[in-house]
Amino acid sequence: MEMNKESLKALTNAHAWVGLIISTVLFIVFFAGSLSLFLQDIGAWEKNPHFTTGSYQNEFPLDKTVAKVSENYKVHTHGYFILSMPTKEQPIANLYFEEELPEEKHLDKHLLLSSDGKVLGDGAGFNWANFLYTLHYDLHIPTVGLYFVGIVTLFFFVALLSGVVIHWRKIINKFFQYRHEGKKDKLLDAHNLIGVMGLPFHLMYAFSGLVFNLLIIYQISYAVVLYGGDQGKLFEAAGIVDVHLDETNVQVPVVGLDNLLVKAKESLGEVTLERVSIDHFGDESASVTFRGMDESQFSTKKEVTYHIASGRELYLTTDNYDNDLRGGLEVITSLHFGNFAGYALRVLFFILGIGTCYIILTGNLMWLQKKTSLRKEKQNPLGLRLVYAMTTGGFIGTIFATAVGFICARVIAIDYVGRSDIISYIFFLCLFSAIALSLLLSSGLATQKRFAAIFLKITAILLATTPILDWLFVAQGITTMIELGYYSVLVVEAMLLSLALCCWLIAAKLFLAKAPLIAIQTQDEQTSAIKATAY
Repeated sequence: MEMNKESLKALTNAHAWVGLIISTVLFIVFFAGSLSLFLQDIGAWEKNPHFTTGSYQNEFPLDKTVAKVSENYKVHTHGYFILSMPTKEQPIANLYFEEELPEEKHLDKHLLLSSDGKVLGDGAGFNWANFLYTLHYDLHIPTVGLYFVGIVTLFFFVALLSGVVIHWRKIINKFFQYRHEGKKDKLLDAHNLIGVMGLPFHLMYAFSGLVFNLLIIYQISYAVVLYGGDQGKLFEAAGIVDVHLDETNVQVPVVGLDNLLVKAKESLGEVTLERVSIDHFGDESASVTFRGMDESQFSTKKEVTYHIASGRELYLTTDNYDNDLRGGLEVITSLHFGNFAGYALRVLFFILGIGTCYIILTGNLMWLQKKTSLRKEKQNPLGLRLVYAMTTGGFIGTIFATAVGFICARVIAIDYVGRSDIISYIFFLCLFSAIALSLLLSSGLATQKRFAAIFLKITAILLATTPILDWLFVAQGITTMIELGYYSVLVVEAMLLSLALCCWLIAAKLFLAKAPLIAIQTQDEQTSAIKATAY
């Protein structure tokens, strides 16, 4: 049964307003998320050219590495000790641990290691990739930001469903429609076409984002409703196995890890070892956990834990922690990160992610066109100014701030104190300045369009400048990486140049296009304007 006109109008308005309210945050989340698909490549782009590394070695010397770290640092027994292993694609290992300082203070340490265990340098200053990833899931607002993004994702899910309902009648016969005569029709057709083509992608990201960002809410609900408030039973049902050993306060050296590594590979089978972690470092109760990915199966992780002093096996799983729930979460994680089918899939997800940013942009532009076409007395100048600020300043400002961040990550000296913090401050300064400048400008469409065009061209130039700076500042390091078969720098440069080209082409179209005249709409035109906010 077809939806009546009033219901369609109400649903269309709801769709438009939900999309408008969440647009800026959703744009930031999707743009940063699209870049984060190449998280490892961006991390390697930032740090690897500064360090000379040999070719990848399959056997990482754990005992030698741990002995060297113990010699130079006092590792905190009660803290974490996590080694992210090198791979054929990423030759530098990352070691994270807590250093014990006087007066019971602790310092987070991040060391960069070659695949033969040699300490290359301090990794604390190389945080640009993680900055973008954190921006994606919590906007760099601790705790609250995680749930805020989760709520925005929930509204995004609602907008998706309402858009499908609104567009359902025409989803087949108007699938390839693109009316280039009228600007309103072009925006609507592009909005609908990209939205429908990427619908499975959007639904997957909306659902997986909800799972990740609002997981704690599910846990509380399940613990209260299903397990009578017993969180221990919830964890047990979720397959979280506790292999924790009580500390003895007897200090012993951490040795024998190389033999345990060989033993782990025999137990786990053909896996790509990703992480080695030590619990109670330096205590007699210390244990080591080896975790790897089985490349022969889809999203299957294997894990084994040993008591270091005795070599006794404490836990072994060869099938996603032997639990359907945790196995399901791993599947969702693989889908979300697109890390199960190589670069081709990540490139596809990147294109779809940027396409989603375009959907958000066209949704706002259609709303602005509708409002600026009304009689002057029916317009809300403050509301228009705010939406212009969110659209021009917020959207383009995010890309601009990211471009500046990439430049800073390349030109700021790697030994500069507080390097990572400075880059993050510059990013937010650029973003908020862009929003403030857009807010201060006239709310006229022509003024905002000129500002957007100029701003996009500046952003495109900055994005294209980064590859040039790469070859000016670290050409020798990049050449060495390429000779050894590591192409992360080229991947990142290609990504930045493609974004620069998109920004430049859009800016060129904005310069050529003329701002539409403000006219009083007929009843039919008002009906069309309402429909123009659909999906």
